[in-house]
Amino acid sequence: MSAIGQKRTFGVEAMTKASEISGLDGWFQEWSEHDSSATPLAQIGGTYTIYTGRLTDTEQNALVEILRGLPGWDEASGFYFGNPSEGLGLGTSWEPSGIQVFGHVPAAQWATWDLAFRTAVENAKLPRFLA
Repeated sequence: MSAIGQKRTFGVEAMTKASEISGLDGWFQEWSEHDSSATPLAQIGGTYTIYTGRLTDTEQNALVEILRGLPGWDEASGFYFGNPSEGLGLGTSWEPSGIQVFGHVPAAQWATWDLAFRTAVENAKLPRFLA
């Protein structure tokens, strides 16, 4: 299921500001199948550890807009660069642990998408935690 447009609130215990991080590194948790150097397509699987369960309505809306503005976004399908179930493309999922991303794309597309997402979330100052 695509993360775009979904807004869910989860019972996440209160976290202190000291546990939040800044910067572009340290908040993406790769899954065991994640391999950004695979050829010809990078195999993507991981979670951007964003406090999705405690985002304000304003922050949730900002995150939705960030996701819709990323490279390769297709409004009709809700995926990036194609449909991952068809072999090429990225999908996202809004989870209590953060925004999950999965699929297969060329390594250059993944690098561009990943940097754009990290930068936009950093600029929006959305609350994150270390992976």
